[in-house]
Amino acid sequence: MNLGDTPAVMINTFTPDLYVQYFRDLRNMIAGGGELTPESTVEVMSRYATVPATDFA
Repeated sequence: MNLGDTPAVMINTFTPDLYVQYFRDLRNMIAGGGELTPESTVEVMSRYATVPATDFA
């Protein structure tokens, strides 16, 4: 989530590319009228054995 007024940019690579489907799932959820909330994001993350970071460097 970008809390600022300036557009955020993210550059990332995935190997293998299976995880790219995570972003497609989020896109499809939004396109289907779903709301991007922390809860809905965590639900999609769970499909990819991923959990939100709770510790920050």
